Amino acid sequence: MKFAPNRLLLLITVVVVIPCTTLVVFGGSLAGVGILLPLLILLAAVVDLFLSVHSLDGLSVQCKDLVRCTKGKEFALPLKFVSQGMALKGFNFGLQLPEQFSAVDLPIMKIGKVPNDQVLQVDYPLLPLRRGQYFFEACYVETSSRLGLWMMRGQLAMEVEVRTYPDLSSERRRLSALFLNRGASGMHARRQVGKGREFEQLRDYLPGDDYTDIDWKAMARRGEPVTRTFQIERTQEVYVVVDHSRMSAREVRTPLDEADEAVIAGNIEYGSGGDFVVTTQLERFLHCSLILASVAQRQGDLFGFVGFADGVDRFIRSRNGRNHYNVVRDALYTMEPKKVAPDFEQLMISLRQRLTRRALLVMLVDLSDPLTAESFYDSIHLISRQHLVLVNMVRPEHAHPLFSPEKIPLDNNEVYQCLSGHFQWRELREIQKRLSHLGVELAMPSHEALSAEAVTQYLNVKRRQLI
Repeated sequence: MKFAPNRLLLLITVVVVIPCTTLVVFGGSLAGVGILLPLLILLAAVVDLFLSVHSLDGLSVQCKDLVRCTKGKEFALPLKFVSQGMALKGFNFGLQLPEQFSAVDLPIMKIGKVPNDQVLQVDYPLLPLRRGQYFFEACYVETSSRLGLWMMRGQLAMEVEVRTYPDLSSERRRLSALFLNRGASGMHARRQVGKGREFEQLRDYLPGDDYTDIDWKAMARRGEPVTRTFQIERTQEVYVVVDHSRMSAREVRTPLDEADEAVIAGNIEYGSGGDFVVTTQLERFLHCSLILASVAQRQGDLFGFVGFADGVDRFIRSRNGRNHYNVVRDALYTMEPKKVAPDFEQLMISLRQRLTRRALLVMLVDLSDPLTAESFYDSIHLISRQHLVLVNMVRPEHAHPLFSPEKIPLDNNEVYQCLSGHFQWRELREIQKRLSHLGVELAMPSHEALSAEAVTQYLNVKRRQLI
């Protein structure tokens, strides 16, 4: 228990004690009064402190063990205060907030009278600034003493886990056009092509049937040609493979005037070149993963997740359902970039051992570094024949052809910047062509279009029955 002088005690000290000091020095016969009044005030302060020293002993705070919220969106942390032993005429309280949270209103809230042995519920509004897992372990309270001369302060223990998930509202808005069927935009119903891979039945051979579909063993038993028929696969396995090594920490900047409403003050970078919202490539990867999980759940497919850096540290077997989506979300919301180089060979070996059935692998990696791209190319052949691999990366900010209309250089510095971006774009195009020879598609959309591009690829693969 700690204490501090209240405003009333400070006011009395200024109004009474200071003039009494003057009386002691210059008052003559009134010097006794100048000594007596401060002593009486001191005695009252000591008695008030003694009577109020245990005023917060019976106060406790209760809260849920687990609270979920979304980055950039306000939420209320429910708190329950219980006063046992004596009633409180009122108190103030505040939480020990991590730097990733901001109080929406004043950080200290005032509470009215708390009756004895009753519960007072209070909602403490907070704004999460960054995704991740956080713990609130202390609540600080203060109340005035019996005579109001002191502020009695104490610390209440609490154990609350707060999970902050990524905000997917902007990605969902961009994807809304994919599921609209209006005019020339949106996804339209198309005839599914392909014969599928799941065996359905045997039938007599008909002219025009593919020779690869003939069941030679059945033909030998029957003495006449027999054809195998297949049915369209409705349930497929989809895995998102996310790289969170050193390259995933590459910054992604968006001009402030073009940013979404969910812009958070902690992500704004002010500079002479303009104001930007700064995030990382890994944030875009995680948003894309959750969007794909949601779309795969809607399509009835099995969705899995793989996270790796210098090794596979997260592997979730493909399943479906709302509970499985929550499992995937809880597995990736705490991912952070690691300052290590990606080990693609170990990743491919692990995928080859764990995934025995042909699946769609959507790999979110950064191949802008030539050494990383070469290592990826040397290892991808281990799985490219068994699985269908789609690679997506966020296009670097200046990686565009030299004469593209993306940006017109205004001075010599921007000319050299565009020239370096052209060289980087040419290297990425070269690795894109080399991967295409192995049946691996590399897409380089902008960071805003990453989720839309990945979902479009997935829907096209499903429509054409390429898995």
